[in-house]
Amino acid sequence: MNMYVIECDSVNDALAKGLRLIGAYGVEIPSRNGPTIEVDAPVTTVYNKPWNKVLISKTRDANPFFHLMESLWILYGREDVKFLTEFNKRMGDYSDDGLVFNAPYGHRLRDSFGIDQIRSIIDILKEDPNSRQAVGQIWDVSDLRKGTKDKACNMQTVFRIRNGKLDLTVYNRSNDVIWGAYGANAVQFSTLLEYVAAKVGVPMGTYTQVSNSYHVYTDGPGGEVYNRLINNQESIAHTVVYDQPNSTQILMTSGDMELFDRDLNSFFYVYDSYGLAELGECTHWQSDYFKCLVMPMLCTFLIHKANGPEHALQYVNAIKSDDWRMACRHWLENRVK
Repeated sequence: MNMYVIECDSVNDALAKGLRLIGAYGVEIPSRNGPTIEVDAPVTTVYNKPWNKVLISKTRDANPFFHLMESLWILYGREDVKFLTEFNKRMGDYSDDGLVFNAPYGHRLRDSFGIDQIRSIIDILKEDPNSRQAVGQIWDVSDLRKGTKDKACNMQTVFRIRNGKLDLTVYNRSNDVIWGAYGANAVQFSTLLEYVAAKVGVPMGTYTQVSNSYHVYTDGPGGEVYNRLINNQESIAHTVVYDQPNSTQILMTSGDMELFDRDLNSFFYVYDSYGLAELGECTHWQSDYFKCLVMPMLCTFLIHKANGPEHALQYVNAIKSDDWRMACRHWLENRVK
């Protein structure tokens, strides 16, 4: 077979199907980061409901606080290590100098090539809804021979409006199923799709990720999580939570986007000026996305850092989005254990 296709309604559904695909068609392939099991052909994952992007699995134990904050970091176009390591210290391992990353997705889309590609894509789609030229470039040709810890895995984003909805296809050269495809990537690019769709003024369509190398690591932290997942066949679909009225797709709307952009600018201005703890004290947010999701999650995380997960669990209900709240509660409960 030349290509496998996983069609799903949520990232949880995708992870379950992806693990079965690895089990059926995976072969052992060595890599620079250790041994892997890689599917013997490229894999395409099609999310029919990409707003169902929050991975809810106690066994997987994904960090929802990091995933949300990284998506904001990408939308803003940042490249610094410091902000991401506030939520995930291991991110510093992928920087060459401890200060910035070589291939930060948002910075490359917003600034690296001398043009704000996200803004241009929005303008192109507004001017011509049938355009086939709304392409965002992440891969830099200089990466081919560059010695760096951070080469872009996701290389290109391609948007199109069809049937009145905005679709996004992402091309990926090397996709870790657990940490990348159905962890960070699902949130990163569905959030980007949600943002562009809201700015253009059309609903979200499908999010498709084409993974040239679709694999799991069998040693180290990745191997530990992989073994936990295949040895604990829990139900990870959680379809009920995505159907709740407070799921995340209602939090970012076209009428709210001016307020969202203001809040996004203010968020990083306050962080850069005063730090994370002081950011958590701010109450001037205008958009529902920040008032109902971003700040409650940030404050819950800060309470966890300062006082421990038991105390943070008392505040998790302030998160108004059902899927994010469930993921945060599971993650904090795992820390208690």
